[in-house]
Amino acid sequence: MITNQCVGCHMQTTPYVSDQKPANSGHSFRVTSFETCRQCHPDPEGLVVFTTGAVSNQISYVKWGLDVWASTKAPEALRLKYGTRAWEYTTPGSLSPGGPGPTTSEQALIPDNIKKARFDLYLVLYDGSFGIHNAPLATTLLDSSLTWIQAELKK
Repeated sequence: MITNQCVGCHMQTTPYVSDQKPANSGHSFRVTSFETCRQCHPDPEGLVVFTTGAVSNQISYVKWGLDVWASTKAPEALRLKYGTRAWEYTTPGSLSPGGPGPTTSEQALIPDNIKKARFDLYLVLYDGSFGIHNAPLATTLLDSSLTWIQAELKK
């Protein structure tokens, strides 16, 4: 729906007005105005605050669920060796405390539902927009992650 898609938001330009207000070429890739957003959203600033807050909370909740699984349901070998990192990749992402995650061979001990949940969690986190780029997709991925974690916690 956005003309020029990513460029419409991330390469906003402004014309030269004066030496105090020079032209902006848009190459900073920063959103400098919500005017484009107002075409569809009457309060884009409020929407950004709401969306990023909601997705950030969901990210924290999924992380908490994975930590609970790691502390209570992970295979004993992983639980004892890695603690709350038992759900992580061999090289953990930025959500876990320092130290490695399960080795390549130990990854086979992690249930597929936990692997899917961590993948979607990091997919949303590393998009960096906290849902602004596609809030329905971000929340759907995180909701699915919670469902997969809950299924493993019930076993």
